Amino acid sequence: MLERKNYSINSLIDFGGETINGQGVGKISLCRYGFFSAGYNACEMIAIYNLLLRSGYEGHAFADICLEMYPKTWAFWGIFGSNVYTLYLYFKNHGIPYRRYYKLESFQAALERTGCGMLSFWNADNPLKGIHTVCVEKTADGYRVYNKRNRLTTPFDCKSFSEITIPRRFLSGYTIAKNNT
Repeated sequence: MLERKNYSINSLIDFGGETINGQGVGKISLCRYGFFSAGYNACEMIAIYNLLLRSGYEGHAFADICLEMYPKTWAFWGIFGSNVYTLYLYFKNHGIPYRRYYKLESFQAALERTGCGMLSFWNADNPLKGIHTVCVEKTADGYRVYNKRNRLTTPFDCKSFSEITIPRRFLSGYTIAKNNT
């Protein structure tokens, strides 16, 4: 029921086929996920949206992703965002080949092959600081991270993977097959 109400708000916002960055500002901050603004807790949905977009999958609107995934992945009505271990359900339900990773080294190796993925990690060594999920793309100079920070409205470019996260903070990662159609 809540997801339908949020959908009526989210579906009015068009991102124009662009990646979403800075979930706490701009158009994305007007969206809702659970009881909250998307700026508070929708990083997983943003990461799915950005990964699909960067991998060549069109027609997956942010509002539609939230509507579908909320009942499957929410953690306590969105208070804690989404369950990062069930994000694969979106890819599975849409027939998009995916791989799930539980070790950072395996995810990094896959990212080198596929060029794009999404990963979830603890924000700090203190679990009370929460988790964050981002889309990351391999570039010639390092990595480009989409929605790295709450108020950073452009992708974050870095040379080293340790600028994204460190092994002890890694929770899970996903890669999907590029859409070649």
